[in-house]
This record gives sequence, C-alpha cells and structure tokens, in this order.
Amino acid sequence: MPRSLHITVLDCDTPVPNVYAERGLYSDIFATLLRDAASKTPELSGVELRFSKYDSVRGEEPSAEELSNIDAIVITGSAASAYDKAPWVGGVALLCKKIYASYPSIRLFGSCFGHQILCHALFSQPGENVVSKDTNGWELGVHPVELSPEFLSHFGTVGSNPADPTQARFQFVHADHVVVPQLPEGLHSIGRSKHCALQGVWKKGRLLTYQGHAEFDSFINGETLKVFGEPIWNEGFLNESLQAVDQDDDATWAATVMLKFFLETPLASAEIEGREEAQQPLSSRTGIDGGILARLYHRCLEMVQHRPW
Repeated sequence: MPRSLHITVLDCDTPVPNVYAERGLYSDIFATLLRDAASKTPELSGVELRFSKYDSVRGEEPSAEELSNIDAIVITGSAASAYDKAPWVGGVALLCKKIYASYPSIRLFGSCFGHQILCHALFSQPGENVVSKDTNGWELGVHPVELSPEFLSHFGTVGSNPADPTQARFQFVHADHVVVPQLPEGLHSIGRSKHCALQGVWKKGRLLTYQGHAEFDSFINGETLKVFGEPIWNEGFLNESLQAVDQDDDATWAATVMLKFFLETPLASAEIEGREEAQQPLSSRTGIDGGILARLYHRCLEMVQHRPW
C-alpha cells in the first residue's frame, strides 16, 4: 500500500459567506475531513496526505505533467447543475472523460454535483442525459443510505452506526438526481435512500461518488440551507429542513472509505487479459494450431488404450 497520496480538489463553487469565513474553500474542507479520518483510523494514520486545488469555475485544471503526479481527484459540490450550459461545467465534464479514459492510475471521486458531473460525463448519451431534476423535489438534512451488498462486502459495515450498520447517514442538499437504468460492467451502486434510488457509484480503484456530502457537518449544511432556502422556501419548510440537518451522521466512516478507495489498486491490465484468456480455447491461448492439438490428443488416447497394464 502506498504511504503517501497526492489528492487534487477541483473547487466547483465557493461556500456560502459564513462557511467560507470559518472553514475556507471546499478544497480546504475536504482536506480537513480526510486528514481527520486518517488520524482516527490506525491503518491509515501513517499515510501522508498532500493536497492541491484548482478553481474549476475559472477554468483552472491540472496540466498533463501535473496529472502524471496525482493519485486522486475530488470534484466538489456546486449550486450549478451538471446539464448547465456554462462553459466551465462542460470543461469539467470533458476533463472527467479525459482522466477516466487516459489516466487509469488516477482515482476519481465526486460529491453531489461531483457525483452528477462524473455520471453525466461517463454515462450520458447524445440526447439522453442521466442527470435531471428530481421529481421528488429536494433531499435535505441527514438521511440514511441503505448500502448495496457489493459496497458493504468491499468496504465493510458502518461502525459509527451500530443501530443500522448497513446504513450510512449523510448530509444532503440536492434537487437533481442521476438515473442510470443499467450501470456498465464493473460498476456498482453504493446504495439508495427513500428519496433517491442511486446514491453513488463505485468501481474498484477508478471511480467513487456520493450524492450526499461527507464533507458537510451541521454547521456547513445549516448555513448553506439558510442561503439556498430563504429566497424560495416558506419558513416552515426551512425550519423543518434545519432540524433534519442537526442529526448524527457517518462522515468519518464515509471519509475513511474515500481514503481506502484512493489507496486501492485498479484491476491490472494483466489480470484483465488473464481472465479473458482463460475464457478462450486452448489453441488460442497457446498459439498452437487446433488441428495439431486434436491429433496429439487422439495419439495419446491410442497409446493409453493399447498400453499393456
């Protein structure tokens, strides 16, 4: 296991004023979250974490030389939508496609908007966008995600939620969702909530997304909801949402999963080739003509049948 990680964060928005004043940019908030999770997890405490950041809204992105020295990329949340026509949104989608196709050693992670832009970049087809407004409306505050068997089998149960260890509790603030009828081979859903059927996707060593916000706590989400909600929600709905924010979550567990994902090795090309090769006929695997193999088999059979025992 590598003992250091270079994690690059793409800032896709600026936190609301009170959060920015106290916690800084989303890249700073993610760095704090991941360092804290590493310090609390014995198997991760010796891993050196290095961070760099780019302002995606201003069109900043890593160069090819910089990409060669990055282990993981985190795409933050945003008030924007993955289907917006803003040039920077399209730029982030193109960068996601490029990294996924051409930089197999870089692990990609996305939170909320990051989840949606990654799914849009990788799964949308012309005229068929997998990201859209959720007809169920907003998912706000802390809600449990029932984790999928595949995700639980790989990353384990949620130790911080002993009452329901197959559920992870996230902070939420979103009105868009991702709908993918069939995930490509090798990708898995991380789970679902009552509100949202696809709460993230995972592929070993390549892709991990959360619709929820592991990087948000009650202060960050509460301040965010006040700014987002005051112009559009009635007072009763806003107060109800703020009460939902002030609940226990499993952010440290979710951050630990992120770090374990950043450290895991993707399925190597040699392993993939080996699996494909194992499914091929013997003649294809050895390069020996099939007719010669058949004659050798029958000759050996004749020798066995006529051998005096």
